Amino acid sequence: MANNLFNTDEPIGIIDHRMLSDQVSTLLVRELIFGRLQPGQRINEAELARQLGISRNPIREAIRRLEERGLLVAVPRKGTFVRTFLHSDIDEIFSFRIVVERFAMEQALPQMTDADIDRIAGFVDAMVAAANANDEIALVENDLAFHLEICRLSKNRQTLHAFTNIQAEVQMLITMAERQFESQMAAAVDHWPIVEALRTRNPQKAMDAIRDHIRDSWRHLLEAYDREKPRSS
Repeated sequence: MANNLFNTDEPIGIIDHRMLSDQVSTLLVRELIFGRLQPGQRINEAELARQLGISRNPIREAIRRLEERGLLVAVPRKGTFVRTFLHSDIDEIFSFRIVVERFAMEQALPQMTDADIDRIAGFVDAMVAAANANDEIALVENDLAFHLEICRLSKNRQTLHAFTNIQAEVQMLITMAERQFESQMAAAVDHWPIVEALRTRNPQKAMDAIRDHIRDSWRHLLEAYDREKPRSS
């Protein structure tokens, strides 16, 4: 019997026959983000087609799209593999995040209403609730939503575009980083200093807070990388 591609006995979702390649792309991104497809794992088209009950054509198209986004890597004569993040990849993404999110904060805070800040704080409340429930998916989703909302509130389309362009990679790395904290709760409450800085209405404090938060996740990831030394595809 073939091995289950996603290493789980849980249902992975229902695929209908409308816009199949889009649906397969969405499914694969979700599995990548939440670590059910591991870095360096080979994507078996035939097994995926069998599991989903569809032909291989939409799967090939979905894989091609994810290769273009840099989430999958095609290796000649070997196949397609889940991207492995190298030390330099982590450095590049996190250093870019600091530039983008500090700038977003600088632009957003002068325009934020109290309701906006309460909504941002609500994402942290949701992270805390997810940590209490041991719900990693909800924790990661609300973590990303927290950062995305700050970029949206900048009301700068280029800032938002810069963040969303690396959104899938950021979410994969957020998942990896949160697993390096001593607990899910520690990963959740690490966002409170940003909210507290927002409430001061001091742009410099808010920019420093989000920089320090991103650096903290960056440090946790690099410590894990140095321990585990992931293999390259």
